[in-house]
Amino acid sequence: MLPATAFAEGDASGGGTAFVQQVVSAPEGAFAGRASRILGKVAADVNVVTVEARGADGVWSQIATAPVGGGGNFEISWTPPKAGRYDFRFTPAGAARVAADEPDGSLSVYRLQKATWYGPGFYGHKTACGVKLTRRALGVAHRTLPCGTKVELYAAGRRLTVPVIDRGPFARGVSWDLTYATAKALGQLSTGDVGALRVN
Repeated sequence: MLPATAFAEGDASGGGTAFVQQVVSAPEGAFAGRASRILGKVAADVNVVTVEARGADGVWSQIATAPVGGGGNFEISWTPPKAGRYDFRFTPAGAARVAADEPDGSLSVYRLQKATWYGPGFYGHKTACGVKLTRRALGVAHRTLPCGTKVELYAAGRRLTVPVIDRGPFARGVSWDLTYATAKALGQLSTGDVGALRVN
């Protein structure tokens, strides 16, 4: 039996099975160790779907079964064990999966950490990574990650990938210092929690 046909915005691909990236989402974000609301979409003629996830270990694990509503939409609650990029696949309940390793979408799971922002008083100077800091510079400061490391950040429904360009922060309990442009793009112009995931 063929797997559930997955749909999302964009062009279909994959021969007889229409599949496009990102048919799974977490409207409020997905965070390691916290129950997260996960939405998905499959063929409209599927009644119940089995949901599997695969993390960095490469092993597929069943995480839920869910009834499918109108238009092929379904919803589950899932507590990711740790931060990372997870693949998902959906199969009609009781059916065998044909393409053993083909995912139907992917999702970033973040580590929730405290962040501040900085900039005024430092503009025009070079950062510890040799980048000239301006109001438009996108990046973050971190105490140990190598300069140039890409980090995906999430806050209040906004997502942004930026490089590590500086060292810091040095306030106790704070993990990230966002440049002004980064904080503004995320709507995070105050000290608070952000989702963070190293992507390289």
